[in-house]
Amino acid sequence: AFVESEDTKAVVDQALADRRLEKAITDCRIGGIDVAVSFFTENTTPNLIILETQLSGDELFEKVGGLADVCDEGTEVLVLGTANDVDTYRTLVNEGVSDYLVGPFDAVQVFNAIETVAVDPDAPPRGQLIAFIGSNGGVGSSTVAANTTWSMAQLYNDDAVMLDLDLAFGTVGLSFNQEPQQGMEDALAATDRLDEMLLERFMAVPEEHIKLLCSPVTLATASDINLQSLDALLELVRRTAPFIVVDIPHGWTAWQQHAMMQADEIVLTTTLDLAGLRDTKNLIDLLESKRANEAPVRMILNHQGAFRKTQLSAKEFEAGVGSTGALTIDHDPDLFGNAVNNGQVIGAINASHTVVEGFNELAKLVSGMDITKKKAVDKTSKKGVFDFLKRKGKG
Repeated sequence: AFVESEDTKAVVDQALADRRLEKAITDCRIGGIDVAVSFFTENTTPNLIILETQLSGDELFEKVGGLADVCDEGTEVLVLGTANDVDTYRTLVNEGVSDYLVGPFDAVQVFNAIETVAVDPDAPPRGQLIAFIGSNGGVGSSTVAANTTWSMAQLYNDDAVMLDLDLAFGTVGLSFNQEPQQGMEDALAATDRLDEMLLERFMAVPEEHIKLLCSPVTLATASDINLQSLDALLELVRRTAPFIVVDIPHGWTAWQQHAMMQADEIVLTTTLDLAGLRDTKNLIDLLESKRANEAPVRMILNHQGAFRKTQLSAKEFEAGVGSTGALTIDHDPDLFGNAVNNGQVIGAINASHTVVEGFNELAKLVSGMDITKKKAVDKTSKKGVFDFLKRKGKG
């Protein structure tokens, strides 16, 4: 990136620091198009060049044309400019610039523009990855995850896959009355040869559109998970279904942190007590500092009313954390206890219950389906830099 001001550099640096670019080599320097042209006269151009410019009209088009003369085949160009003019945008795109972003802009907008340029439009879609974890053990995170999985499958009439990463004490199988012989441990052990067909063999299917990769629930199994195996599994599952729910046990190991960092959404379940307040605030502050360009952590306030004389109110809790709860669930041991004993989610028992409405709203919130979609790239009109170079006599 070549930018013209320290303010823009701060914005671009924040966008480039996004965890989704962790495998990319990035560099942001002060200097506009002239500095970029001078630099790439002596150096190979990267996959993407970001340029900030105050220029407009013919002067802008001439300078961008000069950049084309030093670009290598396959390089994309994103221009950050000030001319809020349709003709400028069209001319730049027709000349081969990948995208033109008009200021003022923030890090989220810059990252989204990078993503639009960088993502292969022919690549298969990747499912929405949603991580569920509790602020403490036993707060009901797995129950919230299972019910949200069921809601997404019902609401969108499409596949929702639930992964149980609590290898020793997981309850995903119990939530859907499943005791599969194979599951998560087998999948993680076979990632070097795992494909969609083998993955299907490891999954339990309790009902249409719901697939489970259950934990072995044996203390003979090591609770640590290899990061490379986890990444390979998540990448494969994301190619097989639109919704992937990952149930992460409470803890703070390297693999648990890594799993959360890969998620598009994080759902944090807590109870309304001081320990929950302390740990929830610590988790949200840390996670959101590392995910500044992404959706906020969704906080679930569970077991409201369980200890009326001693627990904090939802309002007090939210004020202490500095975040608003996405869902508050009343303490109802009969309802949830019967569901657990029957191996069912609440919706399967009573789909019209008010708590199911809450899970449905949470499902809509984290599914990614209600988020305004980015404008689709028109493959018939988008010009690549290769075309740009050919018109300028290079390549």
